[in-house]
Amino acid sequence: MVKFTTEDIQKIKEAFFERLEEFIGDKSLIQWSKEIGIPSTTVTNWKLKRSLPKIEYCIVMSKKLGVTIDYLFGLEN
Repeated sequence: MVKFTTEDIQKIKEAFFERLEEFIGDKSLIQWSKEIGIPSTTVTNWKLKRSLPKIEYCIVMSKKLGVTIDYLFGLEN
């Protein structure tokens, strides 16, 4: 079993929030969320760092964006 420290978890969260910003870019949250098929309120909560995505949304994003879930969370480059 892999064990993560509190510091590791914080880095993983921050990596996700940074990647999210990169993917959204100059688009509006509404436009981007429609493109990937995730409710804009959900994406807003991620952008405001209120929550992290459920596994279902991680899968949707990785497929639509052409990246791995590990990439989304900064576990690979």
